[in-house]
Amino acid sequence: MLAFSAVAVDALDTTAAVSVGTMIRDGYGGPDTCHALYCALPRPEVTGMPILLTGEENAYPPGVVTVGIDSPGMLGFH
Repeated sequence: MLAFSAVAVDALDTTAAVSVGTMIRDGYGGPDTCHALYCALPRPEVTGMPILLTGEENAYPPGVVTVGIDSPGMLGFH
């Protein structure tokens, strides 16, 4: 995935790491899921609307914009 120019992995600063740790503690998922969820939520330091590419579009709370990885148009499917 990282070979695609449109894919970005956000590094976590101290504030973000605390937020992700809280999500893990509160049962939102493991470190990878909570990192993705945190990065997909609207944040003041991010311009535009973050989009989470996922296999489970309906698994995320309101406010998270998701796109199904198997959606028509993804990976060249028409």
